[in-house]
Amino acid sequence: MAHGISNDDPTKKEHVDAPEILDKKLDQLADWIRNAKHFIVFTGAGISTSTGIPDFRSSMNTILPTGPGVWELRDHPGAKRAPNARTTSSTKAIPSVTHMALVELARRNLLHFVVSQNTDGLHLRSGLPSTLLAELHGNSNLETCKKCRTKYLRDYRTRTANKVHEHATTRKCTKCSSTLYDSIINFGENLPEYELETSFDHAERADVCLVLGSSLRVTPAANIPERVGEHGGKLIIGNLQLTPLANLAKLNVHALCDDLMRGLMAKLDIPIPEWELHRRIRITIKDQTLSIMGLDLNQDIAYTLFSTIKISVREGTESKYDSKEIKGVEPIEHKIKVNNPNDKMNVYVELNWQGHYNEPTYTIRIPFTNSSKEVHLFYNPKTRGWREE
Repeated sequence: MAHGISNDDPTKKEHVDAPEILDKKLDQLADWIRNAKHFIVFTGAGISTSTGIPDFRSSMNTILPTGPGVWELRDHPGAKRAPNARTTSSTKAIPSVTHMALVELARRNLLHFVVSQNTDGLHLRSGLPSTLLAELHGNSNLETCKKCRTKYLRDYRTRTANKVHEHATTRKCTKCSSTLYDSIINFGENLPEYELETSFDHAERADVCLVLGSSLRVTPAANIPERVGEHGGKLIIGNLQLTPLANLAKLNVHALCDDLMRGLMAKLDIPIPEWELHRRIRITIKDQTLSIMGLDLNQDIAYTLFSTIKISVREGTESKYDSKEIKGVEPIEHKIKVNNPNDKMNVYVELNWQGHYNEPTYTIRIPFTNSSKEVHLFYNPKTRGWREE
């Protein structure tokens, strides 16, 4: 089903609930979530503005730190963002308080599914399980093979096409050598069938649906929370602007998304975790050939994480082998040429990242025997330190 903007364009005026009104609304929302059988969240661009990613529709005099929306600037030729506007690229953005609150609600099995209109990839980067997420408008870090349906996540933006409705990238599928395509959905294009059907399935089951940071004016995505309200579920809309579904909602909460979620999590007595970059890596050694690949946290979807790697072999303090920097399509495979290998030798794999968060090099050690090792690494951008689990 193609998506577009409805003709009923509500006012761009922003509303902010008084503290005592917000407090009462969050009391009610917290109670509904505690007692929900199937709680889902529907997210729009407003959950990422606090990370530095501008939204689309916010007015020229918005209270958002990112300043006016992308389309608002487009409609005001010559207008520019204020010098103090806080913006960044989607690859460098750090998941917001809202993103991390959703991660924790999912971890505690209070949140059962997230439907997102966002393409910034922050839900996955936040640690939200990919099995609990439908990205209706694609993910700027995801490309797919139309022939064999293989998916590839990248730690960089996948789009290389210049024309709006062209999606072929410059890369090939490692399984069937077919052309890969970015996953971004532009206006007039069909939404991904599986994601759309899954989202509506969850909407049918949902007794509570919280909308966060969406104008609810892009269809068919907006029909998903609408369906919850239509079948009698509790629809709660958190947005600064009024939406076309305001009359259907049981609650309209007018607050910045992070303020709403901070208050809600306090009502639920659940702390919001600090974000760490989580990387899952699989290393296999077989017949002196090392294979290494990044993976999605919850599914075996290849995730290109490295700019280069370097391999060395040591027996005690003695060097047996050193590679040059290796760059390739993951999984990266490299033949290690060592005479008389034995179980006293260790392989050291030096990982050099794409570096969006200034991640330092990390080295993994693995015995030089036929074996496989899966490593989970966590990086704190504040301390610039890795830890391994």
